[in-house]
Amino acid sequence: MAREPDAATTIHEIIDTAAANLDRDTWDYIAGGAESETTVWRNRFAIDSLALRPRVLRDVASIDPSTTLLGQRLPDSVVLAPLGGAGRSPRTAPWRPPAPESALA
Repeated sequence: MAREPDAATTIHEIIDTAAANLDRDTWDYIAGGAESETTVWRNRFAIDSLALRPRVLRDVASIDPSTTLLGQRLPDSVVLAPLGGAGRSPRTAPWRPPAPESALA
């Protein structure tokens, strides 16, 4: 069952939403890696080695996770780097893969 992207609040929910909204081949291409997937493992290790300092009891009424990328306003600051299979994503996706010429920016 496809989930609405606006409902995602954690990175795990974003990943689950992407997996639910993309066909299996496209998701495997984006989430996977070449050969033994060593780079995927190293990236995961690098991300997991970072820690965020929890901030509890803070006013979060006006938190805005949006950002601007290449002059375009994005609702979240999560983007895919340019990759060869970005054109495989459905045109009905709530996000659009960057145009090939944006890789030159």
